[in-house]
Amino acid sequence: MASITITSLIFFSLITLSLALDMSMRSNKEVMTMYEEWLVKHQKVYNGLGEKDKRFEIFKDNLGFIDEHNAQNYTYKVGLNKFADMTNEEYRDMYLGTRNDAKRRVMKTKITTGHRYTYSSGDRLPVHVDWRSKGAVSHIKDQGNC
Repeated sequence: MASITITSLIFFSLITLSLALDMSMRSNKEVMTMYEEWLVKHQKVYNGLGEKDKRFEIFKDNLGFIDEHNAQNYTYKVGLNKFADMTNEEYRDMYLGTRNDAKRRVMKTKITTGHRYTYSSGDRLPVHVDWRSKGAVSHIKDQGNC
């Protein structure tokens, strides 16, 4: 009788352990298929020798992060986008860094403040202004690596 109890306990422990493992584990072939589809979708082409393999490893790391994040009980989910083949450092350097070159400083000094949205003294200010209708707000754009 004790051996049946121990066997049952081991069995249920193994079931519990297997459920605790990441259910989103994929085979290398599945990940490669996802990568190839992602390459086509985002029109990625690599010129350097071994660059595609390097980017595939980064893609796998990012996919692992996505799976881990989405397995948690966060209020938002993350997914693959056009940056899935970049490391965090590459992304930071390319898109989050600032460039203080001379050309930008010169252009900044040439910009003059417009009077299109200013009010004169005595003007009654509206309670609400929809800046979109006034042309002061543009649509969302991808600023690239400017």
